[in-house]
Amino acid sequence: MGKSEKIILASASPRRAELLRSEGIDFEVRVNPHKEPHRKPAGIPAELWPMCLAFIKAQAVRATCQPPALPGGRTVILGADTIVVEGERILNKARDRSHARQILASLSGKEHRVITGICLMSADGKRERLANATARCRLQLTSRQLEAYLDTGLWKGKAGAYGIQDDHDPFVTLLEGDITTVIGLPLELVKRELAAFRRGT
Repeated sequence: MGKSEKIILASASPRRAELLRSEGIDFEVRVNPHKEPHRKPAGIPAELWPMCLAFIKAQAVRATCQPPALPGGRTVILGADTIVVEGERILNKARDRSHARQILASLSGKEHRVITGICLMSADGKRERLANATARCRLQLTSRQLEAYLDTGLWKGKAGAYGIQDDHDPFVTLLEGDITTVIGLPLELVKRELAAFRRGT
C-alpha cells in the first residue's frame, strides 16, 4: 500500500502477523476488545462463519480508530478467523489438554477442511470486502504421538488444536489448497482483495 495508507490487523495471532511481515506489508495490530461468539448460529453455513467472525473483529477494532481515517490517506482494517470443519462439526480452539486430546483423536485418520475468512473494512465504515479460502487436510497420529504433541503445548490457541507450520506437527498433511489458509491468513487471497479494495471494486 502507499505511504499515505495504513493497515490495521484486527487479530492477536502472531502467525498472522508473521505472514503479513513475510510479504513486506506494513501494519499495526489492534485486538478486538470484546469477547467473540463461540457458537455458530444454526442458520449460518459453516463456510460463511469465518467471514462473519472476521467481520465482527474488524468492526470492533474499527470502533477504536480515532480519527476514522488518516489525513490524506486511508486506513484499512483486516480481520481474519479460521475454523476446522470435520464433516458438519466445527472444531474450535481447545479449552484444555483433555479437550485438545478429544479434538485430535476425532480428527486422526480423517480428512477435514480448514476455512479462513477475511474482512477488509475502511476505518470510516463505508466500504468492506468479505472473502474466504478453504484447504483440505489429513491428520494421522498414534496414541504415543498424540501424548507427545500434547506435552509440547503447541495445541493452545489453535483451531483444531494443531498448527501445520509447527515442527512438532509432522502428522498433518495438506491435501489441497494453500498452506497459509491453514496457518490462518491466506496470503494470495489477502493480496487480491487488498488490490480490489484499493481500486474500489
